[in-house]
Amino acid sequence: MVPSTSTPPSLTGLLQKLLSEDWLPTPAELVQLSDLTRQGVEAVRAVWPQIPEERRYYVLHRLVAESYENLHLHLGALLRLALRDESGRVRALAIQGLWEDLGEDLVGPFAHLLLHDPEEEVRAAAAEALGAFVLAGELDEFNPALAMRAEEALLQVLHNPQEPLQVRCRALESISFSGETGVRQLIEDGYYAAEEEMQVAALVAMGRSADIRWRGTVRVELTHPSPAIRAAAARAAGELEAHTALETLIELLDDPDQEVRLAAIFALGRLGGDEARVALETVLLSGDLAEAQAAEDALEEMIFYEDEEIPLFDELSLEDSDWDWSEPYEEW
Repeated sequence: MVPSTSTPPSLTGLLQKLLSEDWLPTPAELVQLSDLTRQGVEAVRAVWPQIPEERRYYVLHRLVAESYENLHLHLGALLRLALRDESGRVRALAIQGLWEDLGEDLVGPFAHLLLHDPEEEVRAAAAEALGAFVLAGELDEFNPALAMRAEEALLQVLHNPQEPLQVRCRALESISFSGETGVRQLIEDGYYAAEEEMQVAALVAMGRSADIRWRGTVRVELTHPSPAIRAAAARAAGELEAHTALETLIELLDDPDQEVRLAAIFALGRLGGDEARVALETVLLSGDLAEAQAAEDALEEMIFYEDEEIPLFDELSLEDSDWDWSEPYEEW
């Protein structure tokens, strides 16, 4: 189908070229798919299913990657259209590309994809995306009824043991932003699960929960034999500002696994202080570009948090106090 005459000529030409079997567009040419008007959306909708799947995926992949660097790209209209793509990997990529979009119109589609999509990859991406709406609801920055709808969809998945493990892991990480009673128990259940992937998800959830009673747990896991668990614990220690883990985190800068080292760098940036700063400055002088860049980012974040007048957490190390941790969460 040829786009209508009301479609901008540049977009019409791009769509016609995308139907060609032997042509791959450059990012500069794909800019025509940014900030689509209503007429533009209809023109793309008419042609999109006829474009080969590999090219549809290529187009979205290049645009989403470009959007991380180019803030002038507005892909919301195109990505919303791609949520209905017949290809599961294209749908999953569309969800991932909408990671910064908190449009109220997305909660319903994401919840539907989480609960009903036939592809596990899509459902996991939807579970991950719903976390942003849960967090915004907790911060009173989003429609509370829609935030609750997101939570209900996530809980429906978590309460069904027949759901795929990957989907339940992403759902646990997302629901952890919620302050609702029972979320702590879900995290604890995940932590004691048999699958390592769920244990890692539980540690991620601990860090996101802002519940400082998890500090002791994540500190213990910093020396776990599994690199994946050490990395998740290190990041959570930073998010929870577990200052008693400082020395161990510095030691993790020499961990044999790079993901663990990068997580420790992030955590030290969150903890701050002279020891953390010296350790990060040492990493800057290392020959690894990825770790040096992470250390630079961590030092910048350290400055940001040190400029804050009010700390995120009470600095009392509750994991070392005399509190009876057997008391129910809601009574604490």
